[in-house]
Amino acid sequence: MTYSSAVTTVFVLTLAIVAADVVLRLMFGHGRKAGYRPSGLFRWLRVAVNVAGLAALAAAAITGLVPALGKNGEMTGAALITHVTMAPPFAIVAVIVALFWAHRNRFTGGDWNASYHAAPLRKFFFWLAVAFAVPTLVSILAAMFPLADTEGQANLIRIHRYCGLFLAGSGLLFAYFALMAWWEGSKD
Repeated sequence: MTYSSAVTTVFVLTLAIVAADVVLRLMFGHGRKAGYRPSGLFRWLRVAVNVAGLAALAAAAITGLVPALGKNGEMTGAALITHVTMAPPFAIVAVIVALFWAHRNRFTGGDWNASYHAAPLRKFFFWLAVAFAVPTLVSILAAMFPLADTEGQANLIRIHRYCGLFLAGSGLLFAYFALMAWWEGSKD
């Protein structure tokens, strides 16, 4: 499987999961009461972190994945510079998002209530995104230093590309399920 076909596959799977969730919501509705809602400054800080996180993820994903769909799937020139420029803000915001969301995404016994499925899926995709963020960032940082030979450098870049791809998919699904959980909670 080529990288560009992997990008297409992950994108299609991400959309399929969202579509399946929409169909399930239309068929079965939702049934959860609103939970903890922060107020004041913390609420606005959380909104700012969420918006910045989604924007940084989108910028890193778009600048990293769109070039893979063109030409030979390699990133060079302006596309590479743009992606590298998006990387530091993404890394910083990813850490902040992880700190803001880690406590809310602990798995509990109440997550397995059949009437509400967004919470465990949100938590699953959050931790999946965190798990893929670590090798995505570490592999490309390691590739910047003379730690590996030519083949090792190619492997580090390959790790970065594939983990980044799965980070983009799981991060978007986390954002989607977080939005659905918020939307359902705000209706009650």
